[in-house]
Amino acid sequence: MLAGCSGNSAPDKPDLPLSISPGWSSKGFESSAVPEGLPPGPPPACWKADYTGNAGAVAEVWVCGYAQGAFEPYQRARAAANTLKFYKGRYLVIVRWNGGTRTDVTALMRGLVAGLKE
Repeated sequence: MLAGCSGNSAPDKPDLPLSISPGWSSKGFESSAVPEGLPPGPPPACWKADYTGNAGAVAEVWVCGYAQGAFEPYQRARAAANTLKFYKGRYLVIVRWNGGTRTDVTALMRGLVAGLKE
């Protein structure tokens, strides 16, 4: 009976990479409030990581875990400048960055996608 209820809770905190080439380093990954721009509904469990990169680039990364999957919240999350979003399974990821090249930000995104496991 308990096995049937396991899909009704948010997923556990994922393990994000501490470093991502070329030059991104995590400065922490802790529980967080829900970031601005997410649609209303059942609140997800969220965590925030801060990354620093080459030439003063910085990125704030929110990972929010949803009990029923992240596809719908992904579709309904607001777009904003210097902000990317993606989802993988039950995780919605919002990345806000400042500085860095498009290549650096793309590498950060690839590293985050690879780091999310369900």
